[in-house]
Amino acid sequence: MNLYQLATEYTNLFDALIASADEDTGEVDVDIGAALEVVQGTFEEKAISTATVYRMLGNESEKIGREIERLTALKKHVDRERTRVKDYLDRACKMTGTKQLSGVYASISFRKSEQTIIDDENMLPMEFMIEKVTYSPDKAKIKAAIKAGQEVQGAHIQVNSNIQIK
Repeated sequence: MNLYQLATEYTNLFDALIASADEDTGEVDVDIGAALEVVQGTFEEKAISTATVYRMLGNESEKIGREIERLTALKKHVDRERTRVKDYLDRACKMTGTKQLSGVYASISFRKSEQTIIDDENMLPMEFMIEKVTYSPDKAKIKAAIKAGQEVQGAHIQVNSNIQIK
């Protein structure tokens, strides 16, 4: 039985136990109580096992994160080296006037390109400027306003119960 099924079974047995209570004495059905204890024990075992799996996955995720960081740093290093080698080759070919070379594993050639350089952005006429406007909710400000008693249409505070697994 999975954790969800155990929780459902526990709830059903608990409801049955409450329903079995004698109105005068308050005594409950012993068999239902015993079954409830068994289900509760099994639920607790599965919940702890599930939490253990959660923590193991967290550890694995951290290991993967560290490996991603290591590989990202290595990639940046390789990219910098690649740029350095390309710049070195560019300077050497320009110094010798070499326009084109072909080999088995690589070829070198130059092409012309154009690039727009902005010398002083403040001197540009407005017709050459792009206006960028973005809006996003300030959740901290909205929360403070609602807690202060202000009604904010389109927003509300929701109280959550977040599981903590340590």
